[in-house]
Amino acid sequence: MMSWIIRCIFLFFALPLFALPSARELRDLKVTPRSEIFFTQMENCYALELVGASPSQVMMELPDLPLGTKFISSKKEEFISDAGERGTLISLWFSFSESGDTRIPPLLVKLGGKAHYFEFEPIFVYENPNLISPSLELSFENKKVRAENGGKSFTVAQGEKIIFTVALRYGMQVLDFKWNIPKDSIFTETERFEFANGTQKITQFTTEKKNLARFEWQILKTGEYTLPEITVGTIAYNGTKKQVSLSEQVRVIVTEQSAKNTERSQENGIFASAFEKPREIPSESTKLNPTREECKKIAEKTRLSFFDKLFSRRFGIFAGGEISSVPEEKMSAQHFAGGQKVRIMERAGEWSFIECEEFSGWAKTDSIFEIK
Repeated sequence: MMSWIIRCIFLFFALPLFALPSARELRDLKVTPRSEIFFTQMENCYALELVGASPSQVMMELPDLPLGTKFISSKKEEFISDAGERGTLISLWFSFSESGDTRIPPLLVKLGGKAHYFEFEPIFVYENPNLISPSLELSFENKKVRAENGGKSFTVAQGEKIIFTVALRYGMQVLDFKWNIPKDSIFTETERFEFANGTQKITQFTTEKKNLARFEWQILKTGEYTLPEITVGTIAYNGTKKQVSLSEQVRVIVTEQSAKNTERSQENGIFASAFEKPREIPSESTKLNPTREECKKIAEKTRLSFFDKLFSRRFGIFAGGEISSVPEEKMSAQHFAGGQKVRIMERAGEWSFIECEEFSGWAKTDSIFEIK
């Protein structure tokens, strides 16, 4: 009985702990990346799992590497698969000097003296996050931008709406978001996305851009213009604070409206008298720094012309106060005295966009006495 037990133990230990994989199993294997994203100037790891092969049975030879790819180190170690099978795990570390699509030639591995080639899965190498600077990007919804030497351009008619969205790429969080109001135009923020409010923070690297706001821009005079100055304060992936502005120059060529478009604009009361100077107002308005009550009386005594009423043009008497580039109290503003007759171009809640010969911008609606 004892001799039978000893014989069984001997046979058990005599069985091989490793069984080399079949040719079919080897054919389906690939050298795979160990992380979802590879970066330049960092160590990036590939792995090859050979179930059934012991480390002593495995020998490998590196191929000739593409330009910009550098071999760092390698390691062979025993591992146990999810199914409980023993094998060899080969780990390979490389660094890449340039971003873009990268594919390393097949890896030569000898198992029990027999050569096998294993393909590396192709990957895209991204720029090192510590070296990436955030950037602002534009997408136009109703205009086709054409490329030209040194930049891009498109053509619009006077008063025609230009609708575009501003987005941030490679920024972890928005700290501030501001822009200037272009001269001779109406510039309105029609939608703000949640990321622009600064309450969200990206915690993992992503190549996706984050929309900040959508704008409508109507240019009221013919000529050539550039996009409004838009700046965003943000945190880069390396933790530094950055002020980012539009790097791409887009030239806007504004032409005269056709007769058909002019009629449509007049019906909408948007463009009919964009260049018309406000009519003379009563002599009381020339008084230096009139009071709110005096401005109210001036507005009550003044009447709109027939054509102003016909084309829905709105005017008022400005009682003085802050004029801002955007309808927000936190933005920088400039103080102007009251008494001017102003054109009311647009209203947004408690704010109104007004313009006259001296200034244009957003003012509190309660500082304007509308002329009826």
